[in-house]
Amino acid sequence: MPKLLISLAILYLLVLVKSHSKTTILENNYAISIYDMGKLIDYEHYLLNILQKFANALQQRVDTIEYYLKMTDNDREKKLPEDPIKHFRITRRLYSDYLNWMWLMEEQPWETLVNDIIAIAPQMPTLKDTEEAIRGLRLIQWTYSLPTAEMAKGVLQDVHHNTSLDGMQCITIARHMVKNKDFIRAKEWLMVGLKMYEADEEIEYIYSQLGMPLVDFYELFVEIQDNLGLRFLAMSELQLAIRNWPEKVSLQRALSRLKINIRIGKELAKKKEKSKGVYKKCCSSECRPTTKLYCLYNTTASYFLRLAPLKMELLSLDPYMVLFHDVVSDKDIVSIRNMAKGRLARAVTVSKDGNYTEDPDRTTKGTWLVENSKLIQRLSQLTQDMTNFEIHDADPFQVLNYGIGGFYGIHLDFLGEAELDNFSDRIATAVFYLSDVPQGGATIFPKLGLSVFPKKGSALLWYNLDHKGDGDNRTAHSACPTVVGSRWVMTKWINEREQIFRRPCLTSI
Repeated sequence: MPKLLISLAILYLLVLVKSHSKTTILENNYAISIYDMGKLIDYEHYLLNILQKFANALQQRVDTIEYYLKMTDNDREKKLPEDPIKHFRITRRLYSDYLNWMWLMEEQPWETLVNDIIAIAPQMPTLKDTEEAIRGLRLIQWTYSLPTAEMAKGVLQDVHHNTSLDGMQCITIARHMVKNKDFIRAKEWLMVGLKMYEADEEIEYIYSQLGMPLVDFYELFVEIQDNLGLRFLAMSELQLAIRNWPEKVSLQRALSRLKINIRIGKELAKKKEKSKGVYKKCCSSECRPTTKLYCLYNTTASYFLRLAPLKMELLSLDPYMVLFHDVVSDKDIVSIRNMAKGRLARAVTVSKDGNYTEDPDRTTKGTWLVENSKLIQRLSQLTQDMTNFEIHDADPFQVLNYGIGGFYGIHLDFLGEAELDNFSDRIATAVFYLSDVPQGGATIFPKLGLSVFPKKGSALLWYNLDHKGDGDNRTAHSACPTVVGSRWVMTKWINEREQIFRRPCLTSI
């Protein structure tokens, strides 16, 4: 199938879809849950099959026309026919065939294919999904210090994955970087994309048909150079672009802006670089603040543990933090995840005015397990045995699945006196890891210099309140961006109110 025909098929069918429908696109938040990304795989296969059918139909027409042209090869000479047979052949074709060809060219039997696309249009990703996906890639690149060229090739933390980005995707990322004033990184992505673009001359036509002609690369390059202060270089590139595309009004506008910026000496854009420090280090490799801690079998947290002790790794004494190993079976993990699937919704946070809002620093979907099933009862008893806390008044289990570069910014789990009102504060947090994560996804405590990487079946427990019942700011923690894999966790927040006999507060001296 020629590339030209495929590109024409895609363009033509998309034009037909736009002209036939004004659909309402739903906010599906695909980029913040790897599980929900699975739906997009099915949708893309569905759409590619439609495009293949469309391309096949066009190819059939092309084959028919080419066969007809071969049939008329002997009659192509521009001279008067000398025999009646040739005379008749020409007369008959001009009377009959070309009317049928005109009908064939006017016929558009694509309505069914168009309707098939319109049927799933509300499920398609939005601009917000694309921007959140790019933001996830930006977080991965920043956190793990990944080179742009290697990342575009699918090399993540020195691991080569069977995937890569093309020029269009690189320029899309570059545009997002410009929008966020990250011009240095934007230039890197643009140059990688331009190199891919120039490597294949045939690709220019397809890119142009898909709304990303070569002139767009020049326009973005000029904007980046202008903001980086390299304005005379930007001017020379812009003048070259204008000679190549004199009809582009946008280039003339860019030239006017650039001349004004040179004349007035517009201040360069400045972007504060986030400090690397402990966060990057402990997200990239497991951190432990001390080597004096140890592992043991916990037999004392409850009477049951005397018969079935839990494998426990002591991570910190102050604040208290332990990691339990092999506490949730694979069978239970499958059941938990199945309960959550289909109910996942974008995780929100409570703002200062008490309203639930989307938080750009929390890219995950979750759901609460409010059922009183035998599995939930068993998990609740397990949590009580692990922690030696009463959990009847605790929040329900919350299951979370993270998305592209999915993370949760640094935050505290305790509420503090200002937010408590009639609520009980969270004395402890238990996080159950429901999946292995091949790369990234650690739980990090920057102030403690401590990080824990997910291991399927394990559970992390820490105390949020000190012995006086005050919030311990050292427990500020974050979920590092997930690089590869699907990060599933289940959280249990344990409230303070019921623990008066389990962990009484100490009086200050």
